[in-house]
Amino acid sequence: MRVLIVDDSPVLRMLLRSVFEDEGFEVREADSGEQALRLLEGYRPDIITMDVHMPGMNGYETTARILELYALPVVVVTASANAYAAATAMHALEAGALAVLEKPQGPEAANFKQLIGALVRTLRSMAQVKIVRRPRAVKTLTAAPLRAPLSSESPKLVAIAASAGGPVALKALLSHLSAQQPWPLLLAQHISVGFLGSFRDWLASVCSLSVSIAEHGQLLQPGGLYLPPDGSHLGVSAELRAQLQGSNGELYCPSADHLFRNVAQRLGNQAIGIQLSGMGRDGAEGLAELHRCGALTIAQEPTSALIDAMPRAAIKLQAARQVLPPEAIAALLNSIALRSLSRSTGSEGD
Repeated sequence: MRVLIVDDSPVLRMLLRSVFEDEGFEVREADSGEQALRLLEGYRPDIITMDVHMPGMNGYETTARILELYALPVVVVTASANAYAAATAMHALEAGALAVLEKPQGPEAANFKQLIGALVRTLRSMAQVKIVRRPRAVKTLTAAPLRAPLSSESPKLVAIAASAGGPVALKALLSHLSAQQPWPLLLAQHISVGFLGSFRDWLASVCSLSVSIAEHGQLLQPGGLYLPPDGSHLGVSAELRAQLQGSNGELYCPSADHLFRNVAQRLGNQAIGIQLSGMGRDGAEGLAELHRCGALTIAQEPTSALIDAMPRAAIKLQAARQVLPPEAIAALLNSIALRSLSRSTGSEGD
């Protein structure tokens, strides 16, 4: 496997090179975004590790340019404790980086083996991803007619799941949502430990919803977007209170399947489930359970997804009543929200 390390620190480049070569990787280095782009004119790595705080082009700008020109998988490696670096990492995810991981500080650090192990596993996994960048303009934001009528005229909650490539889809979806959402929204997005606060702040910057990290038992409010704390699965009670459950060593935490299954059990057809970009199959079975309950289930249109495995898995199970790009999902939610608000105020048909 060919890896390009992009980092302005010669010490970190030397450290990562040693680790990666011990794993059998072929390694090249760049000390800046500009040098990385020059190297890529004649070299194609399988994956790129990207620092964010560099002189000249930062990690966000470099990632955006690499994805525009070469569609190569990029994993951001940065210090979660550095607020500026973490915020820039979120913008790199927005540009299409597949993951953000904490930068190892050196072999003497207590968590060195843990961080290196996570980095190597992520690189091996993400290097298999094929990213295809092409124009995906949505001609209209008018929602397509539902293939099946809503079983519930007034949904009580929207559950959203995403993984790699999710931030790209989330920005496209959430930025087009009207502020008046008559339901709470729950989000299970795979994000590395230590970056949740920065992710929450980034989400708040791209939408008009109130974004917060859920607390167990709190009453979920309409127009609020709720994330689970690090190391917790997210669910809901029939009374619309947040339900958090610790991980028992599952592959994914938070789990999309856990979220969708929990919502199906508690709310049945009074919910909406949305499966966005991501690797693997997490969420497909849970979305199918929501579908069987009569809920409105939506999968991102695969050609609009940076990573199409998760939505394709849901579509293959026939778990999605609608298959739409993110902007059209937003238009559909806005349309349902408007009808719901009109009924609640008695103004429908005026």
